This record gives sequence, structure tokens and C-alpha cells, in this order.
Amino acid sequence: MLEFLRRGGKPSPLPQGTPPAEFRPGRAYWDKRELLASNRERIVALSRAVGRASDLSLCQFAQLLASAVDFAPDTIVELGRGLGNSTCAFTEASNLLGGGCRVLSLCNTSDWEKVTKPKVKEIVPKAWFAPLEAVEANILTYRFDRALSGARRVLLFWDAHGFEIAECVLGGILPLLSSRDHLVLMHDMSDTRYGAANYWEYAGKGIWKGENAAESRFRVGNVDSAVAQAFVVQDFTQRNHVTLDSADHSIHEELDGKPEKADEMLRLLGPELFSMVGHWFWFTLNEHQGPYTFPSIAKS
Repeated sequence: MLEFLRRGGKPSPLPQGTPPAEFRPGRAYWDKRELLASNRERIVALSRAVGRASDLSLCQFAQLLASAVDFAPDTIVELGRGLGNSTCAFTEASNLLGGGCRVLSLCNTSDWEKVTKPKVKEIVPKAWFAPLEAVEANILTYRFDRALSGARRVLLFWDAHGFEIAECVLGGILPLLSSRDHLVLMHDMSDTRYGAANYWEYAGKGIWKGENAAESRFRVGNVDSAVAQAFVVQDFTQRNHVTLDSADHSIHEELDGKPEKADEMLRLLGPELFSMVGHWFWFTLNEHQGPYTFPSIAKS
């Protein structure tokens, strides 16, 4: 994005998005259904170019895209890029918003540049990449104070795992976001109220011992997961008296008991882009004005 501006590019002004305290993933999914339908071919092509639908399904791609467009941030920060499923979703969202939303993607791997970007180049025009700044960096030492300077409305996608990353997010990044409009979206978390009936079973696996994305999982409240942030974020949101909720619950609130809506979503999006479950959660400190409490970051 910075290089784009140096070359004289001027991003289009962003539309007025949904206020953070009023944001609901289910409503965004419904409201943006026609936009998703009209961009179906691009969404499918991008997902296939990444080639890891097991990491982010087409339904999740569509849900995140709809949420980003609905919120209309001026900055999207992606923590953990991998091969770039969510990178594509958020960069596509920025383009649909007119390119005025910067996408800052941080990861400690070079997979995007070496593996995925060459494939995506065959699908999209060169200008599509202008909002994206894909950085290979250590999230723990990155200067988020500098990166967020001037940002007023931020969507944070937290997909990097581990307790150290969680400490960085909750103790380092969230204090910077608390005075700005913001949303925090988290992947790899399932809502036991809407998932498989066997969530309660150990199914022959041992207890979760802190390994991220391993076979063993934990269940606390209505959250089922195998990643550290899913455990720590429940503590954080409860201490700060803000709601940690799932996309699944919001989608069901929007569509349950309204078969005409669900039928229209299925007709427009098909079973690939439409699902009543999302396997991701979200929160915002903008739910109230504070005061907030943040964990300190251990010195190495």
C-alpha cells in the first residue's frame, strides 16, 4: 500500500461501515449476499489458487469477505498468513471497497511470495495487489505502534498461534486498538452449540497440553479448539466485560426460523459459499468505553 501511494496512487474513499458495537457476522453475510454471488467466480478461483481449502473453506472465505466489506476498515492486520487464504479474502475485500483499505499481512514464512502469489497473478490484474503489504516478519518484535499510526478503523485477523503471540496481541496490540474502531476475528475456534454432536467426546485422544493445532482439543464453555488463543481470549474478554461470540451464533440468529432467507442464501451462493456454521469467533472492546485491563508482556 505504501509503495502504491509513492507511485502516486490514490485509494478511493471508503464507504461508511457498520459501527463496531453494531457489527454482526450473520447480518453482514446476509446483507452482502448479492455481492458475494456476483464475485463467486473470483472467490472460487482465489481459493483454488491457494489450494488449501482445509485451512479456510469457501464458506469461511465468503463469511470473512462479507464481514470485512460490511465493517469497511481503513486497515486490516492479518497475523499468520500461511499460504494466504485469508490474505486473498481480505485483499479482495479491499478491492471491493475501492482499494482504500490497507491490508498488512504478517507471517514468518515466505510461502505467499514463493508459492501462492505467482498463481494468484494469473487470476487478478496487477492493481489488485496494491492494497496488500505482505511482510515476512517476527510478529513478536514487529512495531505495531508504527504500523497502526494514522489508522482509525482496524480489523485484526488473529490466526497465528501460541501463548507468546496471544500475549503480544492482548498486551501489545489491543491497547493500541482500544481507542480506535476495531474488530478482532479469530479462526480455528468452533462453537459447540452449532457443531458436530460428538464435540463432548475425547474420541480416543488425550488431554490438550498446549500444543497448537494438534489432534487433542479442549472445550471450555461453548468453545472447542486446539489453539492457545481460544483459551486465553476467554479470560481476556471476561476480565474486560465484553462479549466473545461466534459467527455461527450470529448466522443462526439471522437465519434461524426464516427459511425464506436461508433458501435465498443457498440459491445465490450455493453449498460451497453458504453455510450456517463458520468455526470462527470475534469481539471488540468498542462494546463499551472501558476502563480496560491488559496483560503485561514478559521480557525475554
